[in-house]
Amino acid sequence: MAMGRPPPTSFEWIEAVAMREPDRIAVVQDRQAWTYASLLRGIDGLGRCLQALGVQRGQRVALSQPGFYLQLLGLLACENIGAVSALFSARDDADAPALFGLVDWVLSEAPQQVPVAARFQLADTAFIEQALAAPTAIAMQAARAVLEPHEPQRLIRTSGSSGLSKFMQVSRQAMEHWIDSGAENSGYGRDTRLMLAGPLVINTAFSHSCACLRRGGTLLAVSGSALPALDPSHIWALPLHLERLLAQLPPQFQARRKVFVGTVGGFVSPQLRERALQVFGGPLISRYGANETGGICYDLDAQGRGVLSAGVDVRIVDEAGAQLPAGQTGRIVLRTPAMADGYVGAATQGDTALRDGWFHSGDWGALVGPRLLQLAGRHDDLVNLGGIKLPAVRLEEQIRGLLALRDCAVLAVRLDGGAVTVGIALAQEPGTEQAPQLRLLEQSLQLGTGARVLFVDALPQLASGKVDRLALLRLFATS
Repeated sequence: MAMGRPPPTSFEWIEAVAMREPDRIAVVQDRQAWTYASLLRGIDGLGRCLQALGVQRGQRVALSQPGFYLQLLGLLACENIGAVSALFSARDDADAPALFGLVDWVLSEAPQQVPVAARFQLADTAFIEQALAAPTAIAMQAARAVLEPHEPQRLIRTSGSSGLSKFMQVSRQAMEHWIDSGAENSGYGRDTRLMLAGPLVINTAFSHSCACLRRGGTLLAVSGSALPALDPSHIWALPLHLERLLAQLPPQFQARRKVFVGTVGGFVSPQLRERALQVFGGPLISRYGANETGGICYDLDAQGRGVLSAGVDVRIVDEAGAQLPAGQTGRIVLRTPAMADGYVGAATQGDTALRDGWFHSGDWGALVGPRLLQLAGRHDDLVNLGGIKLPAVRLEEQIRGLLALRDCAVLAVRLDGGAVTVGIALAQEPGTEQAPQLRLLEQSLQLGTGARVLFVDALPQLASGKVDRLALLRLFATS
């Protein structure tokens, strides 16, 4: 029986908006704005340019460009000609060499050293200007490729917070679920003005961008100082990016309307929740998900508890893989409609996190009610403090409430022959003395000899904005 045509692509949704309302604003970056008509022409023009280079359907393309708008154009242009897209940073991206070994094409504004099997194209200002030199009218026959559900669409990476990232191939069907669930859970519509405070290299950021544009909304990629004049309705950010955004806002700023704030990628402290509520007035939704699976819980409360999203199946298992009864804490194993096809590359063939149609996560948790998941932390990041095992994120929460800090991170370490098992990195506010902070920390948490405290100017970060825990581990080992 014929299954009919695949669902419309992001390009086709954007095209429909552009045909109805060509002057409607689609993207604002810094002080520049692009309409839906100009966005449509940009995607079409860049896609035609890629085809002229020889990029073919199904080939993998690694892209880098400065600025949100050009990155968005590149991802949508690849999708529209049926190519598989991946983003990287032209400078200081530790994962770039591994990515280049997995792709057919590398396009960047700066020269890159690529393997013989990959083709490199310098995508400098002249290249971009030529690609975007489209006619003023919308093309009558725009280039497009409508991928079948099983065809690959994106090459995404894990966070890399415990080492170099792994890459995963995501099908069209999985990406559609990423986009649809983001739109439905966030309530995006025609009047949405979505502020994206996280980079597009994170697949959730790209999927939320597509969800907003498909419904005729406006994407905002601006600094906190420019945000008040743009009257956002929604904000999407990692907790770290949300803290940075709040710090950039003018003093005493309060949003004119309730702003829906969504976070992903880390625990949201009570202090950050309260600050966001004071400034934006709307709900703060802390989502739990994974790059391998997409969304798992739509909203986690301050205790790390949330209802499983539709279509998510979860099992809790012990270290041997045996399923545990409800209420018992173990490793979270799950499957979703947004599952990645698997890890890509010889270096990750031995990784067993994605197997038998299930993702064996790095998180501890328990099913404490009907489809109610309680997170307990990372299974490889439980810290042993005086014989008591605690999730690092809970200890970080205690420390943030105790000390005046810019940020902190806690991780399990094995130092001094195993005598030191907890590492605590503190990024202080300027002018703060270390000795009083250390005394207060030791007295309140009873650290003893099982912990080491390290004062740093700033926590090392990955390109995604998450804490680089491998870099922190190296700092502890050499301090």
